Amino acid sequence: MKVLLIGMGGMGKVHYANSKEIDGFDIAAVVGRGADDRRAAEERGLPFYESIDDAIAVIPSIAVVDITTPTFLHKYYAIEALDHGLDVISEKPLALSAKDADKIFSLAEKKHRHVYVAQVLRYTKEYSPIKRIVEEGRYGRPVDAFFSRMSSYPGWAADSWLFDKSKSGLVPFDLHIHDLDIIISSFGIPLNVRSEEHTGCGDYWNFTYDYDGFSVRAEAGWIKAPIPFSATYRIIFEHGTLSFDGGKLLMYEESGAVEEYDISYDKIISTGINVPPTGWYYEELKAIKNLLESGLPSNVEYEEVVSVLRIVEGM
Repeated sequence: MKVLLIGMGGMGKVHYANSKEIDGFDIAAVVGRGADDRRAAEERGLPFYESIDDAIAVIPSIAVVDITTPTFLHKYYAIEALDHGLDVISEKPLALSAKDADKIFSLAEKKHRHVYVAQVLRYTKEYSPIKRIVEEGRYGRPVDAFFSRMSSYPGWAADSWLFDKSKSGLVPFDLHIHDLDIIISSFGIPLNVRSEEHTGCGDYWNFTYDYDGFSVRAEAGWIKAPIPFSATYRIIFEHGTLSFDGGKLLMYEESGAVEEYDISYDKIISTGINVPPTGWYYEELKAIKNLLESGLPSNVEYEEVVSVLRIVEGM
C-alpha cells in the first residue's frame, strides 16, 4: 500500500516512525511546505514534492494520503486528495468546523472513498474498554466521570501556529478533543455543555457535559510550567469505579474485587514530541491499514466527528 505522507513536522515524524514498523504500509513520498519538511524527508531518503499533483504524477500507485500538517491545512489536503480519488487518513481534528468536516465527508461519499480520522484514543488499550463497559451495563449506570489531559506549553510547535486560534483552535480542538471523542463515543451526545477558560496560567479549561442522570467533567490545559504530560480518567458506576491513573487501568468492583486490565503493548515507539514513547500510534495506523485493505469505513463515525466539532466550535 503506497502512502503519501502530507507534512513532516512533529506528527509527521511520529507517523513515519510507526509506519516503518507496519508490514505493507509504505510511505512512498512526502508532500510539504518549506525547507523543514524537505529536509526531514531527505534525511529519511524519501522523495519530496510540493503538492499532491506533483507526487501522483511521478508515483501513480499512491492509494492513500496521511495528513499530519498543522490543523488549519487538514481540510485543504483532504479535499485535494479526495478529488484525486484517494482515501484519506487525517490527524485530528479533521477540520476546524463541523461545516468543513461535513463537506469532506460528502465529497468522500461522492467519490466512493473513505476518510479515517486519527482519533488515537479509540485504538488504545487504556481507553477502548470504556464504551464496551458502558454498553454491557455489568456495573450499572454511570454516576459520574472525570477526564484530565494536561501538558506544559507546547513550545515545540513550529512558528507558533499552535497558538493561533484560527489555525489550531487552541486547547479545545488540539488537546481536549481526544477526551471529548471518547466521551461522545461512549456516552452519546450530551444534553448540555458548559466550559470555562482560564488564561493566567497558560490556557486551562474546565468542561461539563450533562447527561440524563449524570455528568461528565473534564479538564485540559497547556500550562506555563514544566509539568509532565498526563492523561487520566475516572468513571464511577453504580457498582464499580473504573480508574486510569496514567499507569494502570483498574476496575474497583462493589464486591471488593479489583480487576487490572492489560494495557501493555508489543511495540513502544518514541514520539519525539511532548508525548512519552507509546504503542498508541502503531496500533492506530495498523488498524486503519487493515480497514483500508478490507475496504471498510472508519470506526470513528461521521456523526461522531461532526458532533465533536460542533461542540468545540461552541466553546
